[in-house]
Amino acid sequence: MKEYIVLAIINNSLVFNYRQVKNDEKVFVNKNKFYKNSLFYTFKYYKRHLTEIIGKLIKENENIDTLRILRLINFKYVLSLIRFLEITDLYLDFSSTISLQDYELFLNTEIKNIYCYYMPIGVRKKFNLKDINVVTSLPKNISFRFATQQDAFENDTLYYKKVIKIKEDYPELIDDLREFLNINYNLKAIHVYVYSKELIKSIVNLVKNDESRNVIVFLHQEYDKGNFIVNNFEWLKGLSKQCKKDYTCEFRIIYANSFLKNNLFKQLTFNNLKLISVLSVYVCIVCLVIVKSYDYIEKLSVDKLNMDLFNQSYASNTNRTEQDIIEGNFELTEDDIDVDIDAEEPKEDIVSKYKFDNSLGVLKSINNETVGYLMVKDTNIYYPVLQHSDNNYYLTHDIYKKKNTIGWIYLDYRNNYKELNDNTIIYGHSMLNGTMFGTLKKVLNSSWRSNEENMIISLDTENGNYKFKIFSIYKVDYTTDYLKINFESQAEKKDFIKLIKNRSMFNLGVDVDEDDKILTLSTCATGNNRRLVVHAVLLEEEE
Repeated sequence: MKEYIVLAIINNSLVFNYRQVKNDEKVFVNKNKFYKNSLFYTFKYYKRHLTEIIGKLIKENENIDTLRILRLINFKYVLSLIRFLEITDLYLDFSSTISLQDYELFLNTEIKNIYCYYMPIGVRKKFNLKDINVVTSLPKNISFRFATQQDAFENDTLYYKKVIKIKEDYPELIDDLREFLNINYNLKAIHVYVYSKELIKSIVNLVKNDESRNVIVFLHQEYDKGNFIVNNFEWLKGLSKQCKKDYTCEFRIIYANSFLKNNLFKQLTFNNLKLISVLSVYVCIVCLVIVKSYDYIEKLSVDKLNMDLFNQSYASNTNRTEQDIIEGNFELTEDDIDVDIDAEEPKEDIVSKYKFDNSLGVLKSINNETVGYLMVKDTNIYYPVLQHSDNNYYLTHDIYKKKNTIGWIYLDYRNNYKELNDNTIIYGHSMLNGTMFGTLKKVLNSSWRSNEENMIISLDTENGNYKFKIFSIYKVDYTTDYLKINFESQAEKKDFIKLIKNRSMFNLGVDVDEDDKILTLSTCATGNNRRLVVHAVLLEEEE
């Protein structure tokens, strides 16, 4: 059901909510008329007319000095309202914390008092220096048992945890996890080492109800002594699909190496015998299976690398040697998942969300031609970006510079990775096993595009963290006319933008002009010598 912004005036307070509206309220949406002391708006209308219409309307009716926010939102959209109405008292009336960046939005306002569920000490000090009074609710105590597993013995340390482990089940576990999610905004992954349907369903329910982030839940099969994963594989498979489709979380199983090897070849043998008896084409089937197995093993290798980089980005304690990382010889252990937070007050770059700089050293040690990191939401495209002296090398070499069929994601050799050209171009094979740009075809699905967050592509380089919004998607027979890096005039670039926008299979409603920087993703498409191309425009950095 669609949700709307509802602004209610109660005494001298403005109550900001984001909810479904009742039948009798729908006729007042975007009408700028009060109904039962409330105004109703679509998000798009609210953003466009916030101060010029909505703010003035509220100011004319009441002398508002207090704002109460009932739900986690993108707080930059209430900042203008706070300044326009000269709000002095801000109530965050929900039982969870918010990000450090959101807290700091309020530092340069006329706010005198903030009432919230929880605020880290370091942030609270900044408000106190601005003579802003902070009042927090008393969070429920998280048990010593939970804190010990995370190597954290106070709430401020728990706030900055990006990876946690669940290694034992006990009666208070779900209450502990619920409260942890209330005070933690930085969590990226939950690693589970104990198994039951009740526990897993409870964890997924907690995560899916948290609208502020995308958390990945990992199950480690090598610790499954009771064969829970094997015995409940279909149930877990269905839960995984549901998580990807309906929730803001992901659900993955990490299989033990011994299990993968044994079961892979058992399945291959069974399928070969079955096909031989039915089709009598043993040689053809064996060849097919070998190819598929090779693709599958290559995919496992890529998945392991991504998992290693994931843990390297957020964990400082590891038994892995630099030579192991460079050569790609690594195996996950529980120690790889630990996150160590220094006892000193956390620095800004440590407690912020993921940045390319955090893993640049590791990536450079693996391959000195690493120039960036590309991320496309709700796909498998989370890869380091490489750049060679030509556009052929990484078609047949991986990140370890070893020859293979899947290649790697790479930047056009003509692009300057230290600054953005007019058109930054990134290539990759479209692999059937889902690696490299194998899942870029999701952009063709309306359900994928309907999620506005999916339309934002992240490209991190050592010079900046860039966000691009997709404005053109198309398939085209082989041509190089979209592979221009720079333009000699604005007129030439204007013609280029017109060309690629007119090709788009969908009207995405995104404005692009001659001064904008463009990101292009190019891969193979179905059909003879065709390409799937995605163009995105650089978004202005948020203040």
